[in-house]
Amino acid sequence: MSRLAALALVLLAASCSSSPCPGGAVCTDDSVDSSLTRNDAGTRKADAGMAAAEVVSADAACVAQSLRAERQKRPVDAVFVIDNSASMGEEIAAVRANIDRDFAAIVGESGVDLRVVLISRYGTAGTDVCIEPPLSAASCAAGLAATNGPRFFHYSQEIGSNDGLCQVLETLDHADGDGRAPNGWIDWLRPESQKAFVMFSDDQTLCAYREGDTEIAFRGADPLEDALLFHETLLAKAPLQFGVAPDVRYQFFSIVGLAASAKSSEALLPHQPLEQRTCDTAPAAGLSYQALSVITDALRYPICEGRSFDAVFRALASSVVESSSADCDFELPEAPNNQTIDPATINLVLKGSGGAALHRIRQVASARACGETSSFYIDGRIQLCPSACAAVKRDQAPELEILYGCNAIAI
Repeated sequence: MSRLAALALVLLAASCSSSPCPGGAVCTDDSVDSSLTRNDAGTRKADAGMAAAEVVSADAACVAQSLRAERQKRPVDAVFVIDNSASMGEEIAAVRANIDRDFAAIVGESGVDLRVVLISRYGTAGTDVCIEPPLSAASCAAGLAATNGPRFFHYSQEIGSNDGLCQVLETLDHADGDGRAPNGWIDWLRPESQKAFVMFSDDQTLCAYREGDTEIAFRGADPLEDALLFHETLLAKAPLQFGVAPDVRYQFFSIVGLAASAKSSEALLPHQPLEQRTCDTAPAAGLSYQALSVITDALRYPICEGRSFDAVFRALASSVVESSSADCDFELPEAPNNQTIDPATINLVLKGSGGAALHRIRQVASARACGETSSFYIDGRIQLCPSACAAVKRDQAPELEILYGCNAIAI
């Protein structure tokens, strides 16, 4: 994504009026410039379940309005899950020392609207966790009741050596013991935000969670199976928060017992294999947590390097900021005066950095209909499906042309 940091996508909104579209009617395929649709000749059929999405060309419109859309950043809700087991003392101290200065401050300086949810046993003794201001609303001396503020929320729940994934799912929509989250910590999340889990544990996953009459067990024997089971369960429990595949809106970062590389603060990338070796003080390498990082395109760090957490938190903050960039998410264009845009008519054409039309991106009904073809859907905004998003990111200076039909407003 970094190569897109300076990228602006040019959105050409083709506006219909009474000249090309008599009486304010929606423009039809008869007015489409064949040079823009030559790659999909003969395939202009409506997507299943949608009204026909007719297309208007820039040449057929009386007005071609160029809009330059800067990259936008989604808000980020970071969910920190911290193991309270006896072996985590040094690591918890490092988290307390670095979460504000080397994570929240860096994310905040980037302009990203950050909210932190912490799931761990509250307190100041042993392996309890309490976060001081300015991230939290009050000093630890004021107690748990005073700690929550506009951007920090603490759900006090003991996280054992092996039950991190189960506790995330269990507490998501269940009341805490202090009455501050009667519906679970889900109430502290924002539907529009990108979610970033950050798991701190020096052990493996081995727990069972009951959802209604169904027991969901993470056994640790097959890390990928555990990761997929957690992923599917999370999306099923809260699709408005975490997305519906393929439009997944969370990543799972792991700071676990894996062996450090030559540079202790250096992350393992998603394409790298699971690290089986452990760092010197860890009972396990956290393979199921690592697998979740891999399938959600997130980073993995060694937890035994508490003294290097400043560098780890800075790298983590940079990764979270980058993941918040909405490269494939655009505002709908504004209609001309006395016109309304018919969303069902909207189609896109992707052009390369040289201005040549590469291919048409067709509209589908929803994220579920994305499939493998180059497509997009409208959910209050124009959302590119994964295949189209990947095509946009491959080009150094892509251009999207928005083609749409208009209806006149009766005055």
